[in-house]
Amino acid sequence: MAADDLILYFTRHGESVANASDRARVERPPDSDRLSDAGWEQARGVGERLKGLGLELIVASDMRRAQETAQGIAEVLDLPVETLPELHELRQSDAFYAASPDYGDLALLNWMPTAPPDHAEAGAESFVDVVERVRIVQDELARKATEHRVLAVSHHNFLHFFLGVVLFGDAFAPEHVLPLFNAGHANTGITVFERKPRAMDGIDFDGWSMTTWNDQAHL
Repeated sequence: MAADDLILYFTRHGESVANASDRARVERPPDSDRLSDAGWEQARGVGERLKGLGLELIVASDMRRAQETAQGIAEVLDLPVETLPELHELRQSDAFYAASPDYGDLALLNWMPTAPPDHAEAGAESFVDVVERVRIVQDELARKATEHRVLAVSHHNFLHFFLGVVLFGDAFAPEHVLPLFNAGHANTGITVFERKPRAMDGIDFDGWSMTTWNDQAHL
């Protein structure tokens, strides 16, 4: 890889108590942001999978499930962990969180695709808010990746928006959100983005590209 080329490794956090509660359709307990026992196993398992890639730094969102996932990976790879708050999951509306486990049509995927880009339900982020946060993360992780080989620990919805910015650039719009979610992402799935000059059919592609999405061979 050339000196100016960059590579970013991402993983989604391990299974949280909230994930397990939602799948079982039971109310989330107060401590639902922590990892489940299965989530801890997934975190250590993805650490084993990532051995040999030369990773030097883990950067995690400030949410507990991401911090604990980073801890589990770090136990395996013996790496330092830094926190980047902007990697956090998309904020749903206050009404969404209050409705657990019967969310109905309150999730952002129900209202965001047809709403103005700057609209947000009470307590939630707007499309514009999330895209701005993705660009902050891109810049900050690119800066870190010039010095270290970085693994970022983030979240399901955020990863889809990161992908949207990579694929569509400035043309990314709310109507693209639902099609993006046709690409699933498992707990501790591995995704890789690269930034390097390349050309195809006479067209230059010199921005970020997605080279791996939701690799889950370790699960």
